[in-house]
Amino acid sequence: MSRRWIPVLVLVLLAVLPDVAHACPVCFDPRDQSNGTFLASTAFLSLFPLGMLGGVGFWLRKRVRELGEDDDGESSSTEE
Repeated sequence: MSRRWIPVLVLVLLAVLPDVAHACPVCFDPRDQSNGTFLASTAFLSLFPLGMLGGVGFWLRKRVRELGEDDDGESSSTEE
């Protein structure tokens, strides 16, 4: 096969493959009942990591404040 045919073959494959490769029949069928479930699971999987990061940040902020209050109480008792 000569090298001149490679770009032509690639173009033909790119033109034919989208018709063959349907990503997910559940995702794109407007008549299907599971369309809402798909959207809900997508939202959950997108927001869950953000919620975890927010929870860790909230916990760290709370912990730093608690340690700061403990340090203030100890320093005032040692000064007397």
